[in-house]
Amino acid sequence: MASPAFSLSRSALRARDALVLEHLPLADAIASATARHLFPLVEREDLIQVARVALVRSATRCRAGEPAAPYLRRCITGALQHHLRDRVRLVRISRREHEKGTCPLGHLSLDAPAAGEHSLLDQLASPEPEWAGGSAADGLALERLVEQLPAAQATALRLTILEGLSLRAAAAQLQISAMAVQRAQKKALAALRQQLVGAG
Repeated sequence: MASPAFSLSRSALRARDALVLEHLPLADAIASATARHLFPLVEREDLIQVARVALVRSATRCRAGEPAAPYLRRCITGALQHHLRDRVRLVRISRREHEKGTCPLGHLSLDAPAAGEHSLLDQLASPEPEWAGGSAADGLALERLVEQLPAAQATALRLTILEGLSLRAAAAQLQISAMAVQRAQKKALAALRQQLVGAG
């Protein structure tokens, strides 16, 4: 049995090829955006290949007199979704196991209490300051460095490290999420390290 490509007339093949070349940037853009969104779970080149194959297969089904881009976009997006559903997951769990809620590979929320204990966020210990045990002069120098940080970072650093509050307690005091406190703390520590390295 002849393939669809060979069953097309010469003029239909030329029209298809022209349509494919015209919309190749569209296919690549959709695939690249999907790859960026799912990085590092998927390879950009793999998704581009899937998108281009979908473009070639769909180009012959475009209706004359109607814009091709919206239809081709739907076909390419659908092909990528099928590829992600069928090929990307490394471990497949049956629907029955998911519905039981006993899947050992399920995600655990950092905010959820575990076995009657505090949540994982509450159990996270604040990192030990690298300047612990320094002299009073070192403390004053450190305070000057902290004052140069953006207000949110300086506050997160003071509460979690200098005052020893947990991420959850600092978040409650600042009325923001614990993850936001942790991000601000990390940025502050990175900035301080950079300043200390530059000063040294």
